Amino acid sequence: QVPRNHEQAMMLDKQNGNTLWREAELRELGQIDEYETFKDVGVGVHPKGYKKIRVHMVYDVKPTLVRKARLVADGQLTDTPIDSVYSSVVSLRGLKICLFIAELNQLEAWSTDVGNAYLEAYTQEKLYIVAGPEFHDRCGHTLIISRALYGLKSSGLRWWERFSEILLEMGFIPSKAEDDIWMRDKGSHYEYIARYVDDLAIISKNPQDIINDFTEKYKLKLKESGPI
Repeated sequence: QVPRNHEQAMMLDKQNGNTLWREAELRELGQIDEYETFKDVGVGVHPKGYKKIRVHMVYDVKPTLVRKARLVADGQLTDTPIDSVYSSVVSLRGLKICLFIAELNQLEAWSTDVGNAYLEAYTQEKLYIVAGPEFHDRCGHTLIISRALYGLKSSGLRWWERFSEILLEMGFIPSKAEDDIWMRDKGSHYEYIARYVDDLAIISKNPQDIINDFTEKYKLKLKESGPI
């Protein structure tokens, strides 16, 4: 059974005689803290110029039966941004063309997934929460949101901008046909990176070099990297 909130998750753990859902929450909060997503300003503090919102846990079970918890902001409580928060993704046609180019030019095609991608970027929204019981010893503390937390209206765009900065630093330029297909001239051939939010297709003679740059230079946490 998949819980709908923290209280139900703790009840299921008690009924099942284990702590699997609590462990899933702690793993998620550990990753949240690793990115310094929140700034703890103490108890009873109401930061001037910041709006109070809520967060909640979303739960799921993976096919391996591993429990999964994700902390999500209640973005519907935030003001509608004046500026556009649209962030594009590669088209299916664009991805097929990249794979065709790989086959045509005898390049390797790899895929990878950026873990906790949104948290790689900072939010521009001025928001805070009062921590609930899922935060354990921080329950009741005022936490200012500093990272682009999942659920916020602008988080998709903030990640899109952050990853664009990384690609530009690496010498890639966006295709004139599609903003989410990036190209780099290697002399004898071009390398390509097609992105769909945090999922990447990498076309290169040596995709591992690009993977290494992402992980070692930019400290991105990649998952399931390998040939398509």
